[in-house]
Amino acid sequence: MAPHSQAAPSFMSHPVDSSVSPGRRRALVLLVNGAVAAIGGALTALLGVFALKPAAAASRDRWIRAGALSDLEPSVPSVRVLVVPRVDGWYRARAPQTVFLVWDGKKDVRAVSATCTHLGCQVHWDKKDSKFRCPCHGGVYDPTGKVLEGPPPRPLDSLEARVDSGDDTVLVRL
Repeated sequence: MAPHSQAAPSFMSHPVDSSVSPGRRRALVLLVNGAVAAIGGALTALLGVFALKPAAAASRDRWIRAGALSDLEPSVPSVRVLVVPRVDGWYRARAPQTVFLVWDGKKDVRAVSATCTHLGCQVHWDKKDSKFRCPCHGGVYDPTGKVLEGPPPRPLDSLEARVDSGDDTVLVRL
């Protein structure tokens, strides 16, 4: 049997098509590069908007319902645990925040954070001595939140509070 000579595949036997002019090639390259640049720019702009949006949402303060005025005793701090929506980048959570509401007996309500300014422990109201006490390191605060004893560097944080006149709901701004 005579050895067969193998023919080269058809795609290799033809020389490069020189019928396409260099001007058409250049136009095609510019078109493809322009489309890629437009898509990349659009994606970058879209990602930029999403990257900035959570920061704007996180900076908003919210009025949160803390209870009814009828549930409060005049001049006695009443503890409330409020659920606050938090945004950290793409992470969204609902975090509890404890506050004390103090009603003057008329229409004004004060709100004081229950977080100790020393190391962030939760203070409690000592009804017997009429003081806020921190169980961690002995911090003591008066009914308005001023430091009386211990290591806290500053008073308890005061929060803005108001009473909704329509239904006597107490709202706290967080």
